[in-house]
Amino acid sequence: MTQSISLDFEVLSGLYTGLRGKAPVGDSLIGSGLDADMIFVEQGLAPHHLRIIPQRDSIEVEALAAGISVDGHESITSGERVSVPLPAIVHVGAMSIRWSTQDFPQAGPSNRSRGSIVALSLLLLSSVAIGTVSTIFAPTDSAVALSTDSLPVAEVAAKPAINHYEASGADGIAELLRHEIERRGLLDIKVGSGPGVVTAEGTVTPNLVAKWQEIQQWFDHQTNGTPTLVNAVAVKEEKAPSSIAVQAVWRGSEPYLLIGGQKYFVGALLSNGWTVDRIEDGRVLLSRNGRFAALPY
Repeated sequence: MTQSISLDFEVLSGLYTGLRGKAPVGDSLIGSGLDADMIFVEQGLAPHHLRIIPQRDSIEVEALAAGISVDGHESITSGERVSVPLPAIVHVGAMSIRWSTQDFPQAGPSNRSRGSIVALSLLLLSSVAIGTVSTIFAPTDSAVALSTDSLPVAEVAAKPAINHYEASGADGIAELLRHEIERRGLLDIKVGSGPGVVTAEGTVTPNLVAKWQEIQQWFDHQTNGTPTLVNAVAVKEEKAPSSIAVQAVWRGSEPYLLIGGQKYFVGALLSNGWTVDRIEDGRVLLSRNGRFAALPY
């Protein structure tokens, strides 16, 4: 019976607040390990923390580690299994997850605030090659998560058998996404691919958030959800560039800067990612992503 039941879930607290979708059909192993069915990192979860077993109008929560509780019940000890009616809210680590089926009403949307984090909303199946994207998970003090309110609902399907066609298709879609990102001027987003997934990591400034969301909508329209886009792009304020060690300045008909023995003309890209916009008396005007900064020399 449980093999044909798929639960709806919504994350109410933690880094993944607002993430919602359908869990894989049947039992779901939840944890931080790469072989879990539903993977949540940086949330205080053990590699295998709990298992959710769907029933017709309830779920069984099997605790595989400590620190699990359900609204209206005592804490569940490791090794214990309890049955709770749907809808149910399970608390584990730093997360609270609401479980339900379409037959049960949903509560109103959560208004809890989001922390200062890199966007880590990754939900993958254990059959997906995580190694291609696992390096993108790193917290930072100056980044905040992109809001999921205007983005498509996450959909987690049953574990498919990945084949070479899917991997090849992901590579092609990744290349299309890379060209679209470059065309729209989002210079700090890197695109990768793996079997069944396309990954995007990096940062955008607040004024480019709308562009990035439009690109995600374009991606969904082009792919119809296959392959999955793993979004690890964070919003980050652009810092002013540090001072540059200018050795000499030529302000003739074709002005340039001499830095480290190399000439940089107007329009040249510096190693810090900023572009030489103008060379003026006593200062250099640099530009990046629509922002300008004046540095003295």
